[in-house]
Amino acid sequence: MANRTAVIDIGSNSARMAIYEKESRFAFSLLKEIKSRVRIGEGAYENNGNLQPFAISRALTALGEFNKIAQSMKCRKLLCVATSAVRDAPNANILINETKKRFGFDIKVIDGSKEAYYGAIAVRNMLPSYSGEVTTIDIGGGSTELAKIKNGTIVKTISLNIGTVRLKELFFDKKTSFDMISDFVKKEIKVVDKEFNCENLVGIGGTIRAIGKMFMAKSRHPLSTVHGFEYSSKWALKYIREIASSGVLDLKRLGIKKDRYDTIREGGIIFEMLIKKLGAKKIITSGVGIREGVYLCDILRNSNAKFPKDFNLSLERLKEKFGIDKKECKFLINHIRQLFFELKPLHRIDEKLLRPLIVSGELESVGRNLNFYQEHLHSAYFVLNSLNYGFTHQEKVLISTIIKFYDKKVTQNDIFLYENLLPPIAELNWLVFIFSLVKILLESGAAKPMSFSFNNGSLHIKTTESLYLAKEHVRKIFKPEVFSIVIDDNQA
Repeated sequence: MANRTAVIDIGSNSARMAIYEKESRFAFSLLKEIKSRVRIGEGAYENNGNLQPFAISRALTALGEFNKIAQSMKCRKLLCVATSAVRDAPNANILINETKKRFGFDIKVIDGSKEAYYGAIAVRNMLPSYSGEVTTIDIGGGSTELAKIKNGTIVKTISLNIGTVRLKELFFDKKTSFDMISDFVKKEIKVVDKEFNCENLVGIGGTIRAIGKMFMAKSRHPLSTVHGFEYSSKWALKYIREIASSGVLDLKRLGIKKDRYDTIREGGIIFEMLIKKLGAKKIITSGVGIREGVYLCDILRNSNAKFPKDFNLSLERLKEKFGIDKKECKFLINHIRQLFFELKPLHRIDEKLLRPLIVSGELESVGRNLNFYQEHLHSAYFVLNSLNYGFTHQEKVLISTIIKFYDKKVTQNDIFLYENLLPPIAELNWLVFIFSLVKILLESGAAKPMSFSFNNGSLHIKTTESLYLAKEHVRKIFKPEVFSIVIDDNQA
């Protein structure tokens, strides 16, 4: 039976369930994600925090259906956590006890520090490392959580009693002035000390994802995946202020989705003030958060809730899913690295681009199982749409492009849609050339290690194998600069 786990997160605004399937010791996949706007916090902030009967009823109905779905998908385990509205409620036991009685599972009410920790765990494992230091911010319905991550370690967390639903009920529904709301938020965030200051801010949760999607549309970003989308805080702040002070018609014009109209302005105020206070220069949007954090803490409980140093979830899943030949993969990785450094005096490319070049070698054959013909186009598509975790959008587009243009010259017209995410065309052609040459050698029958040396305007490839077919193919390969390629295979 499949090793499946359902994770339910009962937030102040929405309840969500994600179902994960574990595929190996560390790899897993998301099978299903469901959301219900139960608004468990509705009316609570005006009634001393008490959950209202109609909100409890909505929540129980949604939880019952979540439970049915989890059972139908044969989940072995169901983990359920509740955050701000439930932890603040004096009558939370009504919901907790009724859930246990009706459906047989426990709701674990977590404090603000734990909530911040779960979000940070997800970010630490499933987003790239940004110069070793980031601050996460999760704007929820009842509270806002921050966590500071330094070199992969979560060093500090804090929870603030400001959230979108809380501000809506306490201020916006009462037509309170914008200045009064701002003063309230300023007062609440004073407790955030300078240790949280950071140039890189990772935004978690529905409010920040909605804002990120708006910026993706405004900038005509060529990818549809919001996870990992980056934008500058300077460019964004004027639009966030506009969101905070907008009416419904203005929100529509700005590109905000209808289901966010009722709480996006409140989230905009909190987001704007925290960006300024933390001194952020870059915002990275996270598609993962508390549910992923809960799941990762469960499956990685014996490794400090952390993937091994060289493990990447998306990369390993693609390799396992498509049965990548490990021997071929090793050949490509080793020789791509060697060739990159041997030709560095010619191409002068920053070594940070070596990683996506090597990953291109690891994933170039994923499309082969779909169809031999145009396999590189299939592989490029899978990479662009599946390589989400642990890679920036720039890296993902670059890996896909290198694979797509195997054995071809890349022109500016070929990449006009993605050119803002790619290196200069000259560098791109060098990366494609290095990848293509090593793959040509592999496809021509090379199986043993070979060596590369560049001198006197010639690239020498030394091997003990006969590579007659490679010699034919190499004569036709596009080279970014004029030099000769000599294959010394010691054959007559």
